[in-house]
Amino acid sequence: EFSSVTAVIGMRLDAKNKAEVGENLFHVFIDLHERAPDNWYNRYINPIFSLEYDPNLLIRERDAKAIAEDVKQWLAPLADANGEHGKVFENFSVTVPGTGVVAHDIEIALSGKDDAALAEGVHRLEAALAKVDGVNNIADDADLGERELKLRVNDYGYDLGLNEAEISRQLRAHFLKGEYGKMFNDSGLVRIRIESVTKDDPSSLEAFRVTLPQSTQTVALSEVADFIYTQGYVTIEKEDGTRIRSVFGSLDKEKRTSSEVMEAIAPTLDALRSEGYHVDIKGEEKENAKTKREMSQAAAVAIFLIFITLVWLFDSLVLSLIVLSTIPLVILGVYTGHWIMGLNLTMPSLIGIVGLAGVVVNDGLIMVSFIKKATNSEELMRLARTRLRPILMTSITTVLGLMTLIFFASGQAQILQPMAVSLGYGILWATVLNLLYVPLLYAVIYRVKRE
Repeated sequence: EFSSVTAVIGMRLDAKNKAEVGENLFHVFIDLHERAPDNWYNRYINPIFSLEYDPNLLIRERDAKAIAEDVKQWLAPLADANGEHGKVFENFSVTVPGTGVVAHDIEIALSGKDDAALAEGVHRLEAALAKVDGVNNIADDADLGERELKLRVNDYGYDLGLNEAEISRQLRAHFLKGEYGKMFNDSGLVRIRIESVTKDDPSSLEAFRVTLPQSTQTVALSEVADFIYTQGYVTIEKEDGTRIRSVFGSLDKEKRTSSEVMEAIAPTLDALRSEGYHVDIKGEEKENAKTKREMSQAAAVAIFLIFITLVWLFDSLVLSLIVLSTIPLVILGVYTGHWIMGLNLTMPSLIGIVGLAGVVVNDGLIMVSFIKKATNSEELMRLARTRLRPILMTSITTVLGLMTLIFFASGQAQILQPMAVSLGYGILWATVLNLLYVPLLYAVIYRVKRE
């Protein structure tokens, strides 16, 4: 299943897929073989028309997420390994690159608290997301940097005449490589440098002897200074001047939508807000809210323009409304299509519905243009039958063109699959509406009777 494994030392990609450089970092990239054909189209049709088809490369049976779960289990002992000073790896994660128009399906930012409280809130959010089925690649940007040791002179040290500057001067001479002289020999200039062999041993710092000012007496550093260990974050993220920490995650779209995930973790979000945290929902949910507003405006404008065009063509409000009435009814076909395909209704689905409105009206316009000439029910049926073949042909050819995207979407094309499902199944249902519903509604409204 593995095509290649590449290890990079001194760099890693963080939760935002940004490169982070450091001597204590590493990143392993695992490339997978191409997925083996899993449907008749990829198995029989694609090899005929593909110019670069190589069956020897299509050998992977499982998807990347299943393989990632196995990798996590293999590396679990390594991720939990403990060394002399605690865990060997402070951050160890296995992620799968996702597809979509946003960097992260789930992104939640917390602010309004100090660093310690923000870290606690981030961990609570991650724990809540981990309990939701369909959420994976959970990560955060609260990456801790290297541990730092700060020395603060205590009262006893001040009484002995010591201060931070004096202690720093003596430590610098002992722990840093310094040049203490020069001399010449047969080879030329020789520089004399001195470096402590115990400089990397933390215990040597505590036992370091500090020389008292204007004296030859020494005292242990641990007696005159307090040792304070701190650990800051690798990066400090700010938004509008406020420090924030974010949690990220990816979704299995076949199991959950971003809205369903937000509903599942709503109790945790409400609890954080009540404790003074400011919660900002980003990621796909934020884009969905923005797209909903834009799609609502676009749909309203589109329907209005379609209505104006129909009134201009028919010179009749009633005929225009008959054609226009198929638009809301066609949504039933969209819902049915998503149910058959096992897909959730997403933003691409709504975009497909807006585009579907114009396609549906075309066949309805043709049907009404013919049947409005009827003077009785028999003539109406005859005129409607004359439109059967043209409407069926236009609908069938359109659906056939969308079939590959509806049933055999893969890779980045999966983003467009819900849109194709909305169009394909919507057109099929619109065909039924235009062939049956529109003539019947016309006959009822205009009271077309038998001759």
